[in-house]
Amino acid sequence: MIRNIILASFISTIAMFGALGSKDPKITLICLAMAFVTWTLCIWRCMILNQGINKIRERQRMFDEYLRRNLNNPRRWQAWTF
Repeated sequence: MIRNIILASFISTIAMFGALGSKDPKITLICLAMAFVTWTLCIWRCMILNQGINKIRERQRMFDEYLRRNLNNPRRWQAWTF
């Protein structure tokens, strides 16, 4: 995610300098739109990555809970004791 934010900062900085240095209003609007689109895509990408990370964490939490419930159950292991 850090890489996405750094890349978006770099692209939007270049677009802002293009907007500030341009004399043509059309190019200024294009550069500002490019900066806006860059940040929009960066935020969208970070949300997608966070959703994936949250799904992985939830699966890991469920697996840990399953193991904790089943491994600590003494009746489960009674057949194996002599």
